[in-house]
Amino acid sequence: IRISGGQPLFAARIVVPGDPSSAAFWAVAAAVLPGSDVVIDDVSLNPTRLGFVDVLRRAGAIIDIDVMHAGPEPSGSLRIRHGGLRPVTVAPHEVPGLIDELPVLAAMATHGGAITVTGASELRLKESDRIAALIRGLRALGATADESADGFTVDGLHRLRGGIADAAHDHRLAMTFAIAALGAIQPSRVLGAEAVSVSYPGFFRA
Repeated sequence: IRISGGQPLFAARIVVPGDPSSAAFWAVAAAVLPGSDVVIDDVSLNPTRLGFVDVLRRAGAIIDIDVMHAGPEPSGSLRIRHGGLRPVTVAPHEVPGLIDELPVLAAMATHGGAITVTGASELRLKESDRIAALIRGLRALGATADESADGFTVDGLHRLRGGIADAAHDHRLAMTFAIAALGAIQPSRVLGAEAVSVSYPGFFRA
């Protein structure tokens, strides 16, 4: 984007839709919990931000998209319902459209099904090495999970037992481990959960 300086500014009413990356955590929670039926209102429906929706649908979730405001940045609502879980693969060409949602999609797989991700080495350069910290935390909760140089696999062969997962000061991992823990047999604790304040301060009150 290039913007020239010295321009006069005018007051305007601007509507900023909700962040799809934040909405993805509740979408995954609805997709994995039997009987769930969740509507997320006023969220951006920019197609370049909805790669996670395609993956959730392939995994078995039932998702309806209702565009209420069209234009260069469409917005509206997402309705997500549990429809069972199937194994999914995320290929390298898909990664740019859902790089920030990959951790919570890994959490999805801990509830059943499985996920294999490749071509996502960029995750190692985020607030943490998200591949290493993600797999370490999911294993601490009892998951069957492995990392590779540019991705990971998570197999939901069994329910998580629960435990203590370290978010490594990473807001997305803190929320990811919370969503994974929804399916754990025993209580779970997320170390460094206050990191959610970076992008979603009200996450644990929602």
